[in-house]
Amino acid sequence: MQIYKPSSIKFLIFGVAIITLYFNTKVADPFNTVKLIILLIVSGWLLGHLISSYREHPIKAKTADLSPIVLCVAFVLTLTISTFYTDPFIVGLIGDTQRRNGLLQYFGLTIIFLYASRAIEHLSALLIYKVAIFLGLILSTYGLIQIAGKDFVEWKNPYNSMISTLGNPNFASSMLAILTSMAIFSLTIQKFPKLYKILAILVIFTSCAAIVLSESRQGILVLFFSVIFFVSHYFYLNKKRIGITAISISILLSIFAIMGMLQKGPLAPLLYKDSVSVRGYYWRAGVEMLKDKPFTGVGVDRYGAYFKEFREVGYSLKYGFDIGSSNAHNTFIQMFATGGVFVGLTYLLILVYVFRMGIKAAKHATGDQQKVVIGLLSAWIGFQAQSLISIDNIGVSVWGWLLGGSIVALAHRATLNSQFLGNKNSLIENKYLVKINLFQPIVSTIILVPILLLATNLYRVESNLFYLNNFVDSNIPENRQIVMNYANKVFNNKLADPFYKLQSANSIYIMGYKSEASLEVKKLLQEDQRNLDCLRVTAFLEESDNKISEAIATRTRIAKYDPWNAQNYFELAKLYKLSGDLTKVEEMRDKILSFAPNTEIAKNAIEILA
Repeated sequence: MQIYKPSSIKFLIFGVAIITLYFNTKVADPFNTVKLIILLIVSGWLLGHLISSYREHPIKAKTADLSPIVLCVAFVLTLTISTFYTDPFIVGLIGDTQRRNGLLQYFGLTIIFLYASRAIEHLSALLIYKVAIFLGLILSTYGLIQIAGKDFVEWKNPYNSMISTLGNPNFASSMLAILTSMAIFSLTIQKFPKLYKILAILVIFTSCAAIVLSESRQGILVLFFSVIFFVSHYFYLNKKRIGITAISISILLSIFAIMGMLQKGPLAPLLYKDSVSVRGYYWRAGVEMLKDKPFTGVGVDRYGAYFKEFREVGYSLKYGFDIGSSNAHNTFIQMFATGGVFVGLTYLLILVYVFRMGIKAAKHATGDQQKVVIGLLSAWIGFQAQSLISIDNIGVSVWGWLLGGSIVALAHRATLNSQFLGNKNSLIENKYLVKINLFQPIVSTIILVPILLLATNLYRVESNLFYLNNFVDSNIPENRQIVMNYANKVFNNKLADPFYKLQSANSIYIMGYKSEASLEVKKLLQEDQRNLDCLRVTAFLEESDNKISEAIATRTRIAKYDPWNAQNYFELAKLYKLSGDLTKVEEMRDKILSFAPNTEIAKNAIEILA
């Protein structure tokens, strides 16, 4: 296997850290799109390294290097096919608003995985630990600053104040837990530098404090599963009797932990949270989506567009008729529901492969080498644990794919009996000495050209919408043309997602451009006929213009894609009453009473529609 330049390996590891750290307050979405842009740039440059390495050292059949390539190609290929079945295509490509879990994200993540699976060796694995400790110190410190109310950014944040650089307390606590687990495991490595061990202890205290104060259970879950896996697996490999006992206790604790999340058992006060239990509704809706479109899914990152059609009536009654979800809050169900069975299966196969290789690497390793491997595998297990109840956030997920690729790389090296923590030069045989290679930078540059063009347009959308929002004020007429100019830039950008265009249309409507706004909404509906946001806006415009028959047709379409929305049926009933169709009025009233009899809307329906 080729030994990569140390500079390129550092570029990988520090690039991953920057993706997690970076945010930009001068764009509409300060977190997700800008992280996607950096991910694409980092992975694009590394793709040149991969192509160069495959050229110099071709992969042969029946070798350890072949499996991750086959799995990743299969995953990206099936995801690409599902993207072409996604309507609108742009959502499948770049992902939904404030998610960006589209084809481009997963393409970048698989490059990170493949590069790590070929480049990482035991010395660079230690660098991953070191960077994780520094990153944990930065994120936990910033989190505590936010909790103390001293943040240097005035976030418009509906959550707990501890959102770190990830935009959400759950993402922040999960990331901190992954980094904290690595800090804990680094203390077991005897030859790990003392300075980093001191910093690791500091990270453990500050991160645990931030996780607890964030009131997010996900961080506790990640840390719990990471640590118990490390302890039980390490002892099983070295002291089997103690290991079997540890595994038994771990299984028992895991059962109690799961029960606690479901509001049962002694751990319920610690682990239960309503936002965790609500995920059952999201998961079941995702399963129904898969049943409806098993081969292509409902569309890559299009869960939100279908959720209200497949949600249970109990969800709308408990949480509100207009409340929805843009994600299954379970990465595995999300893959199956939005990409179809082939995307879901190939994704699962990658995870099974990583786990199997991690077990294999730990079994063949000894001493510090074994602790490094088990630590990486345990942190990866923690990442997968949070994936069961969370969304694929780019800043967190990039670490899951880096850890996975690193585990595969160390497993390959374990079979080659590579030495650990010895002389650095002993790791590089003479035949693998780094040579001047112009092929890689040329290929990387060629790959980066279209990526930078795409990134520029993505950034322009975010920037234009940000400045547009700052000028929207109907009381300042001189802003009308400024708002219109920025809105046109969004409308004309092919990488603008439908929600951003709808936001822009709403802005020009507020500023008095009513006919222009209506035209843009109609264009959006032609591109995405089931867009509930556009349908509701269309119904509002039609009702404002007293176009009763058109409004009835629009709200009937809404009922098709949102069958458990009593408010929509109530509005339909009022429209039918205006049109003089009393039979339909009674039908709508009976519909409301059939599934929402104890709501305020039902009471209004009986009184107003009588």
